[in-house]
Amino acid sequence: MLDADKKLGKKIRELRQQRGITQKELAGDKITRNMLSLIENGAASPSVSTLLYISDKLGTPAGYFFSSTTEDEGRFYKLTVIENLKEAFRQKKYRECEEMCDSIPSAAIDDELSFILAYSYIKTAVKSAEEHNMRAAVFDFDKAAYYTSRSIYCGDAFNTAIEFYNVLIRNSASELIPDALCSFSSVSEFVPSSEVEYFASLRIIKSGETAPFTFARGSYYETHINSLILIRDGKLNEAQKKLREFSLDANAPYFMQYRVLCDLENTANTLGDVRLAYSASRRKLELIEKFKI
Repeated sequence: MLDADKKLGKKIRELRQQRGITQKELAGDKITRNMLSLIENGAASPSVSTLLYISDKLGTPAGYFFSSTTEDEGRFYKLTVIENLKEAFRQKKYRECEEMCDSIPSAAIDDELSFILAYSYIKTAVKSAEEHNMRAAVFDFDKAAYYTSRSIYCGDAFNTAIEFYNVLIRNSASELIPDALCSFSSVSEFVPSSEVEYFASLRIIKSGETAPFTFARGSYYETHINSLILIRDGKLNEAQKKLREFSLDANAPYFMQYRVLCDLENTANTLGDVRLAYSASRRKLELIEKFKI
């Protein structure tokens, strides 16, 4: 039994198992299952035609089986997944993209794959935050930062978005409005201008000035900002009603929920509605636990 045969057989077996293909399925009508078993165990050498058949069934170039380094193996393996990976990326199946790349050796993750991964991890991180899974969001943003640093195709928008959302997540259960959330340099395909305009408006209105931005009619942004304008104008009962309704909307953006409850609690206290103020305070504590990293 030659070492070369053993290495070849091992690669065939491992790739077959990764693909979730049985020996019977791989053997097909071309070779017997017993012969495939001998090849995988290094006890027999496949002919050129047999190896080409096996490589075609496994969806990999035949050269993969003769690669001598992990990096070379990764490059060949990339060829077996790149089309499916690009299609998943086009369809915005970002978590699927991440899972496809898990089987590629890290040494073979090139600029192209790093770009796809950086982009995908930003998208899945934002999704995790929207689902109130802040630990998963922070983890994915860390992965996005890692792959961003490895690709020449990732521009400033990647790093800026990662910084913006890290600040946003860490202040999702706070009334603080850090400068980073009001900076229009953060706006990109990842960070919508409406989010930056929202935080800039919060800061301006709470300082007693008039918000310079107009939000889409009926949007969460407009609802919260208009409630603050009512408070500023002394229309507390109307503001309290709007804030109470808003606070009960489970679909409201996560980064608004705590801030709305703070405004509701303050308004209720001013109006002497102790029960409502206590309810808002209790729900704030629940959000703090939910948003814990």
